[in-house]
Amino acid sequence: MDETFTKKLNVTTNKAAVEELDVIELLSTDEMIFYQIIRSDLDGLQRAPRKQTIDNILNYSKSSGK
Repeated sequence: MDETFTKKLNVTTNKAAVEELDVIELLSTDEMIFYQIIRSDLDGLQRAPRKQTIDNILNYSKSSGK
């Protein structure tokens, strides 16, 4: 009798990781090399905006809500 089920299932539940994998699959070799070089800088920008940037966004949202 043949087995009709999967013994091992590799699932990624982290949405950001899944989206990153989707994007990476579409990159050429040159683009992938470039991405790997600037990856740490991009991660820093994403996670640590300057306080002035946050203040500007908050001030804009307060002024445009009137």
